[in-house]
Amino acid sequence: MNILVTGGSGFIGSHVVDKLVDSGHKVRILDIKKPYQKDIEFLEGSITSRADIKRSLSGIQTVYHIAAFSNIDLVKDHPIETIEQNIMGTAYLLEESRWQKISRFIFASSVYAYEEKGHLYTTSKIASESLCKNYWTLYSLPYTILRYGTAYGPRSRGADVISLFVRRALKGENLVIRGSGEQKRHFTYVEDLARGSVAALQSVAENKTYALANKEAVSIKQLAEMIRGIFDNKIDIGFEAAREEDYQEKLADLDKARNELGWEPEIDIREGIRKYIEWYQQ
Repeated sequence: MNILVTGGSGFIGSHVVDKLVDSGHKVRILDIKKPYQKDIEFLEGSITSRADIKRSLSGIQTVYHIAAFSNIDLVKDHPIETIEQNIMGTAYLLEESRWQKISRFIFASSVYAYEEKGHLYTTSKIASESLCKNYWTLYSLPYTILRYGTAYGPRSRGADVISLFVRRALKGENLVIRGSGEQKRHFTYVEDLARGSVAALQSVAENKTYALANKEAVSIKQLAEMIRGIFDNKIDIGFEAAREEDYQEKLADLDKARNELGWEPEIDIREGIRKYIEWYQQ
């Protein structure tokens, strides 16, 4: 199958590309930066450019739309750019996909994409999910929505909390928690997310939404204690002011992906953190 992956040079996207290639698919990446893989078709371009999108979709059957602003602080500081990238970028891709008769539009969303009080990032995901459903209802463009847990692991951009904690711990610096530390996340190893993303190619996933995440929701305070333990309690934990409008964990339906796609995470958070440390130290 000929597959386009937007954001295929990024953290999650690059792992999805790996799994798709391993499964025998022909992959094309649309991104603003070069990919990790050398023997891959790469188009340098933006999802906010309709010309780049049209060029990238030529001959494509399925789209994985993963490109997005996801750094929460960056989103807060650049709201208009976030709306353009995360919402309008999705709209441009959907519109061109319907004219190109794409067989499936697979959208990378978040398990935190719920209507309750949240963040501009989660709002952008909710809006994009609605667009996917609208394009099926109005134009018969099949979709699958994948609500990812909080990803961590190799190739992380370094801005997520696990990467920040590990890198500080390796330098012997204290771990700093923003807020009370009671906020919870479904931390999910990136290779598990990539496997689940490929499993979503199955026909049973058409026009459905799946949560891909670890069942165990871990608080930031628990995470800090876990990493502190890995480093033999040689570092301390501190606190600072909470981040504005931080989104909160909400229990997701994690059984649907197991029952329908045959997917469940294989790497628990303790093993995943150790694997990330090994990768980072190479």
